[in-house]
Amino acid sequence: FGLCRKCYGEDLARGGVIKIGEAVGIIAAQSIGEPGTQLTLRTFHTGGVAGAEDITQGLPRVEELFEARTPKGEAVIAEIDGKVSIQREGEIRILRISRTDLKRREVTIPAGFEVIAADGDRVQEDTVIARNEHEDVILAGMDGEIFLEKKRSETRATIRREDTEVWEVELPANARLRVDEGQEVTAGFQITEGAKNPKEILRIQGREACQLYLLSEVQRVYRSQGVSIHDKHIEVILRQLLRRVMVRTAGDTDLLPGELLDRFKFEDINYYVVSKGGKPARAEPVVLGLTKAALNTESFLAMASFQETTRVLTEAAIRGQRDDLRGLKENVIIGKLIPVGTGFSTHRVITSDPSSEVELLIDTDVDVEEDLGDLEDAEISMDDFDLDDLGGVAELGMEPLGAGVTLSDDDDSVDLNFDSLDEEEEEEEEDIEDIDVDVE
Repeated sequence: FGLCRKCYGEDLARGGVIKIGEAVGIIAAQSIGEPGTQLTLRTFHTGGVAGAEDITQGLPRVEELFEARTPKGEAVIAEIDGKVSIQREGEIRILRISRTDLKRREVTIPAGFEVIAADGDRVQEDTVIARNEHEDVILAGMDGEIFLEKKRSETRATIRREDTEVWEVELPANARLRVDEGQEVTAGFQITEGAKNPKEILRIQGREACQLYLLSEVQRVYRSQGVSIHDKHIEVILRQLLRRVMVRTAGDTDLLPGELLDRFKFEDINYYVVSKGGKPARAEPVVLGLTKAALNTESFLAMASFQETTRVLTEAAIRGQRDDLRGLKENVIIGKLIPVGTGFSTHRVITSDPSSEVELLIDTDVDVEEDLGDLEDAEISMDDFDLDDLGGVAELGMEPLGAGVTLSDDDDSVDLNFDSLDEEEEEEEEDIEDIDVDVE
């Protein structure tokens, strides 16, 4: 939960490494949202009736990217590495990308084995290629063509096979190609003009490629309007959009296929299962738009404050969900101190026992003789102090200390007496015992 301060890096406002507890998510949202008021709201329309095309720019384009929507006029991207070939069938063009992989396996046949297979034979995975007098056999191990090479006391067998993979897609007649016949392309290469689909980039190229594409496209929109935004602000938002994974196989975990889960929590569950000797679950990364990401958080209060309040609260009640109040919105809703800045957990001491809290305040390592020895020579007059004001300060100081702290009227000092609490509890118990309950 949260972000590593060294991963975030420099505090752009103050310089130096960012402080623990800084609300970098709020800073990122403000850094992106405020310059967004300077973006255009236009969508350009080009082409005639047959070839109409919308060019989304400005704020609508930023919204399209952060919501991870399928863009209008989606571009076709290659799914495999290989060579391009284009065929026409009427008005439809079929684009094929073919790739040939050469696989080979070498087997050493020691002396004492008789080679059964001949040079150039086609063999299967379980084909016997050599046998000795004890009926021990050596198998090919893969499908392919075998080539034999004799050496001094042994024979080396090499099995080769060419695997051809073909990927094809139908293109409409008005699609503008960005590749030529016979061109070599890699997976993720843009085949036609248009905007890429972030979901397809994630599926084909992975999480990092999807993040880089979204980052570059958002920056392109802002830079076209003369607005400069640091990459880290956009990266903080993209980190939340790509935080979830979808479970494909459950393995020995309690997860369900199709379940959306935080990828860090998913890794913890798999680590625990593997440590117990179980089979881990498998999942694939997903990219969620801002709306869906906000509705897929661990806090039902934060989800209810955004959209679909009735549905979120109903499901939370049915499931008996628990909100740990780790975020900002849920703490603001119930009026608690938000866990950022001075309210961050490392900046405050929380204890349920009042006596231990007082001990924390009193038990210090101050060397009175060394640090306060100079006060003996100081001339301090009680006329310099207003005892009424000091009494007010003491009264204010009583509240955080909890029950059992009283102000003595004689010497204006704070009296820490916790024995009175036990006496009050005993009196309450005696009152309860005196009550007669008559049940008919």
